[in-house]
Amino acid sequence: MLEGRRSRERPAPWSTGGARVSRGRGDLAERVLGGPVLWAGLGLLTAFALGPFLWVFLTSLKPRAELYATPLVYLPQHPTLANYVDAWTSKLTPFSRFFANSLWVSSVTMIATTAISILAGYALARFRFGGRDLLLLVFLATQMFPAVLLIAPLLSQWYALGLIDTYQALIYSNFSFTVPFTVWMLVGYFNSIPRELEESAMIDGCGRFGALCRVILPLAAPGIAATAIFAFVASWSELLFAITFTSQTEMRTLSAGLLLMVGQYEIQWGQLSAGVIISTVPVAMLFTFLQRHLIRGLTAGALKG
Repeated sequence: MLEGRRSRERPAPWSTGGARVSRGRGDLAERVLGGPVLWAGLGLLTAFALGPFLWVFLTSLKPRAELYATPLVYLPQHPTLANYVDAWTSKLTPFSRFFANSLWVSSVTMIATTAISILAGYALARFRFGGRDLLLLVFLATQMFPAVLLIAPLLSQWYALGLIDTYQALIYSNFSFTVPFTVWMLVGYFNSIPRELEESAMIDGCGRFGALCRVILPLAAPGIAATAIFAFVASWSELLFAITFTSQTEMRTLSAGLLLMVGQYEIQWGQLSAGVIISTVPVAMLFTFLQRHLIRGLTAGALKG
């Protein structure tokens, strides 16, 4: 009886062998896919993403003779920074003025968007009132419509107010598109912060605004950083409003100013490439210093804890 019970309890040899084989195959596939194949795929994606940027950078260092040489010169034989100097100091395409215009418009839009989004997002996250959910839905729905739909009414409005060829037209137009999304994003982030923290501060004597400034804002720093980065980048790379609401060369932003380097009979490839590289420097620096806050800010509001 005891031997029979032991024989029944003993697992079948083919069952454990099959499990070992399947587990061994799984480990082998995981090692192959998680090693060379994975890194090869990441390398190809990286090369595909950085390839155009590298080509533009090499083009910006080539003198005019190498730009139009036959056969094609891939690497600059005589690297020069003349294209950067010409693009920055040109009187026909004053890139320094374009840079200053973009910096001013993007900075003001970023500051105004962040300030309004904090107040509106906090109010929508903490107060319950009629139409709140509908308002959030409207904010989200505004991102589904292209900006070109508002070009005609905005142009008529700015012309009637005398704001054509002014910074105000660009800032107000960018502001109308950045605020809805940033408010919606901050609502989710503020909802992830426990209410008990600000309630404790209010019990200790803080008002609602004091609790927001002293308790909530330090905790919401990643979300606020993500909001600021989004507003700055959206304004920095905006093109449609810039070419529609400005006609004077000195009022053009970077994205619109680059189009002036594409002439009817010639494209200034050297200066155009140098301008593209210069225009990417502020955004690249912003992402480099604030990328951790950006990732945390974009994902923290997705979960409630």
